[in-house]
Amino acid sequence: MVNKPGKPKSKRTPVRLRHKIEKASAAKQRKQTKLAKKNPEWRSRLKKDPGIPSLFPYKDRILHQIEEKKRLKEEEALGRREESRSGNTKNAIPNNMTAPNVADVGGDLFDETMEDDAPTDSSNPLAALLASATARAVDYEEASGSEGDDDAMDSDHSASDIDLEASSTGFAGRHDPSRRAFDKVYKTILSSSDIILYILDARDPNGTRSRDIEREITAADSGSKRLILVINKVDLVPPAVLKSWLSYLRRYLPTLPLRASNPAPNARTFDHKSLTVKGTSETLLRALKTYAHGKQLKRSTTVGVIGYPNVGKSSVINALTSCLGGGGAARARSTACPVGAEAGITTAMREVKLDNKLKLLDSPGIVFPAALELEVQTSTKTKKDEQARLILLNAVPPKQISDPIPAITLLLSRLSTSQASLENLLAHYDIPPLMAGVRGDVTTDFLVQVARKRGRLGKGGVPNLTAAAMTVITDWRDGRIQGWVDAPSGEEEGGTSDQKEVVKQWAEEFKLEGPWGNGSGGGKVDKGGDEVMKE
Repeated sequence: MVNKPGKPKSKRTPVRLRHKIEKASAAKQRKQTKLAKKNPEWRSRLKKDPGIPSLFPYKDRILHQIEEKKRLKEEEALGRREESRSGNTKNAIPNNMTAPNVADVGGDLFDETMEDDAPTDSSNPLAALLASATARAVDYEEASGSEGDDDAMDSDHSASDIDLEASSTGFAGRHDPSRRAFDKVYKTILSSSDIILYILDARDPNGTRSRDIEREITAADSGSKRLILVINKVDLVPPAVLKSWLSYLRRYLPTLPLRASNPAPNARTFDHKSLTVKGTSETLLRALKTYAHGKQLKRSTTVGVIGYPNVGKSSVINALTSCLGGGGAARARSTACPVGAEAGITTAMREVKLDNKLKLLDSPGIVFPAALELEVQTSTKTKKDEQARLILLNAVPPKQISDPIPAITLLLSRLSTSQASLENLLAHYDIPPLMAGVRGDVTTDFLVQVARKRGRLGKGGVPNLTAAAMTVITDWRDGRIQGWVDAPSGEEEGGTSDQKEVVKQWAEEFKLEGPWGNGSGGGKVDKGGDEVMKE
């Protein structure tokens, strides 16, 4: 008996095993992709053109041909652009063409099309139309030329006028379309306001102040407008420093301290006791109402608020509106103007009505020109130094800061004048004393240590100095770093006798009395001028 061969074994696999193989393959592919991303030697899949080998004998000739093709292509593109321009302006009339010549051309064109209907040039309607257009163009050019001369003369006469520089969108030296709009807003507020509140930063009042603006406001409308200096953010300076600034500024204009809002988280503030948000706001509101009641105008008194970016103009308006009434209406009025830590939140004029007698006008931050005597002293400063000064005044939005390191250098130079301020800075970041490098630069050493402490590191653990500088600027803006500018000494020349008389008269109109402007002798400094600090 012959045994039959058995059935051939099937090569088919169960569905379970086939799915298992597919899953394992996909898992392996995912793992390889993940490892490839972590590989520092990862390269693009696109192959790079190796170029022409250096040993190729005709390399120079090929490169010359490539350059020649590029040149010809650019010339063709330029020619096409010129042709398109000439096509768009082929019907335009040249400026140097006189009316008779245009009439002749028009007559030729008209003769070519309608010879029998145009016996003379004078009866040619196309020629007459071209001649009329040319005459009008000549008249317009002459008029525009005379206007240009008048504008030049006006610009010469107005060389001493104030040129405002706005900052919503950025540094003061930028010539953007918003600058003209902000100038218009400022002029509108100046013309429509009865009282101007000039908001200053307590850490550097003179840096956020312009004598030219003060003179322009006091001279407007035959001296009928009133100007009050308001020192905001008083909780960021010691009481003794605030008193010295109040004493100095009151030689020129009525000045009031104000704390418009609560500090940022972890800010290092000073306790002025009597100078609270509610107390200072009510004092300012009482002064404005006293003036409005004394004038007895048939309309509401308009109060304009101006100042540098990020000095707290909108916060001042919100603080004044929060003093009226209570409940949900007060909370709604307290947010009448949007506020933020960065500069450039307010971009247009905003009107807020307090009551039937008072109306407030909010304005975008404007970098006003410095006084003439300050301009002479800073004439040798570079644009980088001016940019650093504006950064420390918080007048430049963070997104528009291209190089923050000069601002850190200026901050360190200011804080180095006081050993206590420098020690507070080092203690805030928990870093050792600074060491000057080979070139005597302590800024780099400071930023390197800040970058290591705050984790501002790049690839390979390299300190990112720009990110560290922005961290320091943010801490300075929010009051986590203590620093201020002292008021000029008492020996420096103050206001004239006329200015002192004006200050006294205006203070009586607003009923401003006492060292804090509220008719009381509050704000005592503990222990002979020592400040009380809150962490």
